[in-house]
Amino acid sequence: MNKRTNVQNQEQQATTWLKEEFDYTRPRRGEIREATILDIGENDIIVDLGTKRDGIVPPRDLDLLDDTYLTALEVGDQVPVAVLQTWGPQEELLVSINKGRQQADWLRAEKLVESGETLEAEVTDTNRGGVVVSVGRLRGFVPNSHIASIHRGTRGDRLQEAKSELVGKKLWLVVLEVNQRRRRLVLSEREAKRHRRQLLFETLTEEDVRTGTVCSIVPFGAFVDLGGIDGLVHISELDWKHVHRPKR
Repeated sequence: MNKRTNVQNQEQQATTWLKEEFDYTRPRRGEIREATILDIGENDIIVDLGTKRDGIVPPRDLDLLDDTYLTALEVGDQVPVAVLQTWGPQEELLVSINKGRQQADWLRAEKLVESGETLEAEVTDTNRGGVVVSVGRLRGFVPNSHIASIHRGTRGDRLQEAKSELVGKKLWLVVLEVNQRRRRLVLSEREAKRHRRQLLFETLTEEDVRTGTVCSIVPFGAFVDLGGIDGLVHISELDWKHVHRPKR
């Protein structure tokens, strides 16, 4: 290799280094990035954020993660992380998987507002105004007026009892409001029921065979729940022989 070629190589290396320097975007505190797990230690996790410095998930963040989720993590997995600290005494880049996953849930909730799609969430608690549900790592609120599982006219102690009976059960819901700054996530079971009823109604056609649950019996027949829509089975269709009066 002659001297001129050596100089050209050095110039090319310098140009590449400068380009990488200017193209490099330093992580900002609070920023959410997709990271790849490089190593899982006893007290921390090392992740690759596609930056010059690997990110460290500290012990205090790991303590906040669900045990089932934590034990399932493996090297090579993709995880969302939030940047906590970009510079410190040890030039550390600290990140949080817990906050990264929360942010992913907020983004999902925002998309659900736009799409109007339903989701299933478990009731975890009650308060005076409604019930609290778990939406991923977020706490959502369903106001009393939007709980379809409880009759509208229910009041007082009976209302509280009815809400307490919902704890541990799952409800189909739609997202009404998302305000991440105020950490406000409002959902509705009534709107979800209306949405699912409309979808079901659009798929029903004459001669369809469906399985339903008898929800009430009246003198002229029986109402059957088809999964969101109540259908009437007329008294003349209840049996091959004449039915004088329907009864349970």
